[in-house]
Amino acid sequence: MTVSLLSFPIRTLLFISLWLITSAASSESAPAKALTPHPGATDWPDRIIATPTAFPANSFSLTWRTDQSVKKSYGQIVQARPNARYDVNAAQFAAQTHTMSLAQGNIPEGQFSYPVNEGLQNVSYHSLTFKGLKSDTYYNYRVAGANGKWSPWQQIKTASAKANQEFSFLYFGDAQNGIYSHWPLMLRRAWQHAQDAQFAIYAGDLVNEGASDQQWSNWLNAGQFIHRTLPAVLVAGNHEYDWQVRENAQKNWALSTLWQNQFTLPQTPALPDALQETAYVTHYPDMDVFVLDSEARGDINLLQAQAQWLDQALQASTAKWRIVTMHHPIFSSCGMPLNTPGQDEPEIRAAFLPIMLKHEVDLVLQGHDHAYARGSIGTDIDAESVATSTASKQVKSVFITSVAGPKTYPIKPTRWDEYKKYGVKLERIAENTPTYQVISKTTDTLKYQSFTADGDIYDAFTLSKDQDGRKTLKVAKVLPPERTFNNTGAYKSHHDLAE
Repeated sequence: MTVSLLSFPIRTLLFISLWLITSAASSESAPAKALTPHPGATDWPDRIIATPTAFPANSFSLTWRTDQSVKKSYGQIVQARPNARYDVNAAQFAAQTHTMSLAQGNIPEGQFSYPVNEGLQNVSYHSLTFKGLKSDTYYNYRVAGANGKWSPWQQIKTASAKANQEFSFLYFGDAQNGIYSHWPLMLRRAWQHAQDAQFAIYAGDLVNEGASDQQWSNWLNAGQFIHRTLPAVLVAGNHEYDWQVRENAQKNWALSTLWQNQFTLPQTPALPDALQETAYVTHYPDMDVFVLDSEARGDINLLQAQAQWLDQALQASTAKWRIVTMHHPIFSSCGMPLNTPGQDEPEIRAAFLPIMLKHEVDLVLQGHDHAYARGSIGTDIDAESVATSTASKQVKSVFITSVAGPKTYPIKPTRWDEYKKYGVKLERIAENTPTYQVISKTTDTLKYQSFTADGDIYDAFTLSKDQDGRKTLKVAKVLPPERTFNNTGAYKSHHDLAE
C-alpha cells in the first residue's frame, strides 16, 4: 500500500524530522564538535565552588583545584564589614588536600582508566568546611594555591535560622550539552533574575561525560563567580556516571571519581559508601531539601537503602516544606526513542513514589527527559481534577521536570496516560524550550515561576499550605500557549555543540 506523507499528522512528521536529524548527527558524517578552551591547573586556585552543608545556617563548604605541586592549602574567612581592610581580621584554616590522577584510578577489581583524560597531568583538589558561623550573615572568604597565591575575596551569606524567613532559590534541569556555548547564558540569566537566591539546585546531567575533565572545566567556568557565592545543591545524573575501563578491556559503570573530588557535599552515615555525597539532605529555614541518586537504579539494594533513609528522614523532618530532587522523573514525559513507549523508570517509581505520597512531599524537582512537564497528584476530593488558571486543586504532591540546555526531546504522544492508576495529572508541557526556575518560599506558600532563556514567564503557580497541612495549587491566570515542536520552529540537533 502506498501512503502519501501528506496523510501523516504534522506532529508525526515533526517527530520523524527530529529523529532523522538526530540519527544523521549521530552517524559517521556527524559534524565535528565545536572547540572549547581547556585551561590546565596551575599553582593558583581555580574551579572554586561553594556547596551547602546539612545545616547551611552556620556552615558552608568549598572545593577548589590547583596543580599537583600544591600539597597544602588554606582558606581564610571573616564576617563582612564596611571597613576597607576587613581582611586583617580574617581567620585561617587548613584545607584537606587530595592529589588525583585524571586519567587513572583504582577499584576493588583493579586499576582502570578514563581514556577521555589521557595525557592530562595529575591535579590537587582542596576542600574546606567553614563551621560555627552566624546565621543570616554575610562572610568574606578566599582560598589559597601555592604560598602567597590567593584567590580574590568572595562574599557568601549563610542561611537564616528563623523558620519564617522568606527566601528564594533556583532550579535547573540538565545542562549537559552546549556547556561552553549555551549553558553560561542560561545560568547567568537566572542569576540576574534572582540575585538574592539562597542556593541553586542542579538536577543532574551537568555534563555529558562524567569523566571528562574538559567538560567539567566548561561547566565550572560557566558560572565562576556564581558558583563561588551561590551554594550548589548538586544531583548526580546518569551522565555523572561513566565507564571505568580496566586493563582487560572490561568496563565498570560507576560514579565518576571527579564527582567527589570536585565537590564537598553532606555525608549521610545511614547510607552505603556508594551513595555518599549523592544522597543527602540540607536544611534551610522551614524547608528540607532531600537529594536522591536515581542512577543507582541499576542496584535495587541502593534504591531500597535510599527509600528507607528517605522515609525515616521525612518522618523526622519538622520543616513545613519538603522538597525532593533527583535526576530521573517519577513520571517520564520523554518521547525518545521515537516509535517506542518512550522513557520510563519503573524501579525508581516503585522505590520512591510510595514514600513521597506517604509523607506528601510538596515538590519533586527532576531532569533527564529534556522536555518540560508539570503535573500533580490530587487529594481524594480532587483526585480527578486538573489544575488550571481557572480551577485550583487540592494536592498531595507536584512533580516537575525541566531542561536547561539546548538538547531537547519531544513529549511522548501518550503524555502521562499510562500513569492514570497513580492519580497523577499532566498539567503543562513544553518542547524545544530550555527553562530556568525561581522558587520563592514564604511562611504559607511556595511561589513557583519558570522562565524561558529570554526572561519571559512560561509557567507559574502558587502552592499554599494551611495550618492542617492541606495544600492548594493555584496556577497563574495568564500563561503563554504551550510550546511544542509544532509552533516553535525548526530544531537543529545538539550534536555539533561544544560540550
